[in-house]
Amino acid sequence: MSSPVWTTPSLEWLAAGIALLALILSARWLPWFKLRNDNEAQHVFFAGIVCLVALRFAVFDKIPGLSLHFFGAAIATLMYGPAFALWAMALSVLVAAFTDAGLWLGVAPDFVTGGLLPVVWMQVHHWLVRNKLPNNVFVYVFATAFLGGALTVVVAQLARAGVVAFLVDGAATQAAHNYLISAPLMMFGEAFFTGGAMAMMVAYRPQWVASFDDDLYLKPPTDE
Repeated sequence: MSSPVWTTPSLEWLAAGIALLALILSARWLPWFKLRNDNEAQHVFFAGIVCLVALRFAVFDKIPGLSLHFFGAAIATLMYGPAFALWAMALSVLVAAFTDAGLWLGVAPDFVTGGLLPVVWMQVHHWLVRNKLPNNVFVYVFATAFLGGALTVVVAQLARAGVVAFLVDGAATQAAHNYLISAPLMMFGEAFFTGGAMAMMVAYRPQWVASFDDDLYLKPPTDE
């Protein structure tokens, strides 16, 4: 077996630097006015963090050696916007570190692969759907939420497979392969969870969803 390309300490330091940079940059665009003097918004934000931690206990452990769980990054991004979503994911990882849920290779690697990358992808996906497809509630729920939620799992699992593959040759190859084959199994659950949650909130609590604009998605059709 050849020498490891990565050691765990070097991985953690690199991930910590990326995570810190992302959080500092996102802090500049945090829309604090949405929380200031709004008790409902504050309750929704912190309840969301609790839910993100709870998702870590919905473990899928059918593949030996892997402990898989829902991420919730797509819902956080659509509900709070990317800046608040990054901080919500970061706080949920910190809270999870003090529970039995466990972390993936440490706090920073867990956040980068399961929080930062899925949030960034979800924001890009939302922008593409909003600008390339018709703007209506069905497209929002199915193309943005369902499909976006599924693809966040693909992004996270690809990232983790890549990291594991570089950690050490040989023994890690099977683990990396397991992350890849787990993606299709997990993406459907994340898709239905994300799409279902967003459909319910759009219908009953649209004010909780930062990415949903009534004027844009519920506008009546115009005659050509």
